[in-house]
Amino acid sequence: MSRERLWVVAGVALAVVLAVAVGVVVWLGQDDTADCDAALETRARQMSEPIGGRTVAVLGDSYTQGTGLAGPEVAWPAALEERLGAPVVIDGVGSTGFTTRGFCTGAEVTYGARLDDDWAEAEVVVVQGGVNDALTGRPDDVAAAAEDVLGELEEVPTVVVVGPPSIPAAEAEELSTVDAALRQAAEDAGRAYVPLLGKDIPLLDDRVHPTEAGHQRIAELVAAALETAGRPQ
Repeated sequence: MSRERLWVVAGVALAVVLAVAVGVVVWLGQDDTADCDAALETRARQMSEPIGGRTVAVLGDSYTQGTGLAGPEVAWPAALEERLGAPVVIDGVGSTGFTTRGFCTGAEVTYGARLDDDWAEAEVVVVQGGVNDALTGRPDDVAAAAEDVLGELEEVPTVVVVGPPSIPAAEAEELSTVDAALRQAAEDAGRAYVPLLGKDIPLLDDRVHPTEAGHQRIAELVAAALETAGRPQ
């Protein structure tokens, strides 16, 4: 991702990263090269075709891509864009998380691996994730992975961490483990944490991905957290 995408060009210096299961795809453990190739192609296309410009960046997975809906135009980053009044560029790879590469078992696509020096120069970062870690990752390792991610972002003025919502497709115990790990990592780093467990995020019939109303609810909670944490003017 170039520095151009991470800087606000109209007097607003703002970059938002997600992810958090910022979007997820159920992965059954197979090395599905076709699914990985499609996910990476989608990522490349969406990064070069920002929703409304090249001023806000979001790091995530299939939630960010609007999987199950019409696409990123109706996903939570687009809804966040409307609330913040800043365009969004998205970096999404479905099935990924803090501890899982999902379909892309041979690629460096975990949240930590996709961070680079450009992200560290952002003004605001939102890391939303954890659903894929509960589904196919290593919940017990999320704490250390999240600590590493937040360490990479320690120079960023505002960072908000958003946890996983309640989904029937994942074990409640695994979701709770991930939620607790992200909460503690955020607290240790002095960052705000936004839990989605118990926040009534409506889901599609796949029991994983949010409906449009669910995406709107996530955007509402993230926007509120950013306003409380302080947003660059």
